[in-house]
Parts: sequence; C-alpha cells; structure tokens
Amino acid sequence: MATLKYLSLGLVIGILVSILGIGFILVFMARFTYLPATITPVFPTNIRLNPSTTPAQEQLPTVTFTPTPTVMTPSTDRMGSPLPPTETPDAVQTTINNGGLIFTGALSNTQQIALYRASLNYVQSSVHDSIHKAKEINGVGYGNSDNICGPLAIAIMQDGGLLNNIEVVPHDFWLLNPNASGDQKLLDRVFSPDRFLHIKFQGPLNKTNWHDFPLQPGDFLYIWHGSGGNFDHMLVVTRVDSNLNTYSVTNYGTQAGFVIAETLLYNPSDPTAGIFHTWTQERNAILGSTGFGGFDLWRPLSP
Repeated sequence: MATLKYLSLGLVIGILVSILGIGFILVFMARFTYLPATITPVFPTNIRLNPSTTPAQEQLPTVTFTPTPTVMTPSTDRMGSPLPPTETPDAVQTTINNGGLIFTGALSNTQQIALYRASLNYVQSSVHDSIHKAKEINGVGYGNSDNICGPLAIAIMQDGGLLNNIEVVPHDFWLLNPNASGDQKLLDRVFSPDRFLHIKFQGPLNKTNWHDFPLQPGDFLYIWHGSGGNFDHMLVVTRVDSNLNTYSVTNYGTQAGFVIAETLLYNPSDPTAGIFHTWTQERNAILGSTGFGGFDLWRPLSP
C-alpha cells in the first residue's frame, strides 16, 4: 500500500511539472510571435539629415539628370516610331510656284507641263554625260553632243506628247538641211500645216523684237548661220517665265566642250542676255556663232 501511495504521488508531481513546462513554452513562443520587431532605419550615406526637421519633413537632395544625347534618324520620331515617308518636292511644280513657268501660247497647260518635264530628263551635268546622252538619242557612231541639236529637239517634243501619231525618229533630224528636198518633205510631214504654223524670219536673231513677237513653248526653230556664222542649229522652246524670259534645253559650246543643258535664249528687256546674243555677238566665234541668217519657226496650233 505504501508503494502504491508513493507511485501515485510521483505521477501527480510529474503531471504538474509537465503542465508547468508546457505553459512556459507557450508563454515564450507568444512573446516572440506577437511582439513587434524593432526596425533600425538605414539611410543612404549620401543623404544629410537636418537635425531640426522631423522625418516627415526631411528634405531629400535634388538630383539633376544629364541625359545622353540620342541621335534621331529621319525615319523615326522621338518615340522611335516609323515616320511617314517624306515626299520629294516636285521640281516642275516648284518652278511653277516660283514663277519660273507661266502658261502662254497655243499649248494647253497640261502640254506645257509635260513638255518642260520631258526636257529636264535630257539635262546633263557634264560634257562626258552629254556625249553619253547624245549616243542614247542618236545611236553609237552618230551621237555626239556637238551635232545632236535636231534629234534632241525632236526627242523632247516626242516625250512631251507634241508629235503623237507622227512616224518619226530623232535620228531623222540629224544634220537636217531644209534646203534639201528629202529633208523638206520630212519637215512638211512632221510639222504638217493642219497642226503647225510655219513662219520664216529673215533678220538676225539679235535684231528681232521679242516684245512684238515672243517665242512660245513648243516652238521648233531652225536657225540659219548666215554670213559669218559657222553652224546651223535646231531647238524647241521648253518654257517661259513670269518675266517673259524664254528657255530651251539644247546643246551648246562651252570652254570645256559641248553640253546638253537648259539655257536662256533671250530676255526681252535685256538684249545682252541669253544665248541668242552670245551666238550673234561675234562672227566666227571659237565656241560657235549662228543666227545671222534668220530662222524658220514651226508653231503648234491650238489643240
């Protein structure tokens, strides 16, 4: 019996010790689970705190950013998105807007624009390029920039739509001579009276009153060298500007050689301006002289 008593007492004491141990563990865990942790603030070392201000009023340093320059290409905007293609200004429309081309004469506005646009396709930047273009127009072995005037004028007129439905090739006008019967028949066929007005002028170019009889776009001229001149010449008038200056894309001599380019024929207000004056300024000039024998003109009739 005594033994049973001591065993019962030991069991009770063990249960009490266990209960106390479990309670201690629960209290310990509750302390670390529910008590808020203490956080120590960490500030950047490059920020200087003002002791007189509270954390809510803290003034942070002003940071200045220096952007790296970005090279923008014409094909993108500031966001890098593709830009719509930029249209190249039309040279003919720009010329019209600036008064470089006015509409005058028998040709329609559309015909004058087409003629001028066609002429620009034959303008060359050098003697070498002019020789190459002459061969394109007249054929290898025949084309040279010093004798391409007739084929060049016909090619421009064809491209400008002034010789539609007429069977002719530019080479037909190479070294053309209106006094030869075959060439006269060619002229009559290409510039037929039902489509062109034919006028003959006897006086030299430098004596012509261009105020009284101005040239017009589409006029085809055969210029006679006359006494003292050294070459005949053919050309087509390609445009007139707001000052009535008159132009042609034709071939002419320079110190470097013959070129195909647009040139001023005359200025009605200045008899010393233009290639007509240059060609008649000195007889037998080294760079060529012509126009002392007058000229023949074939003018398109109104459509």
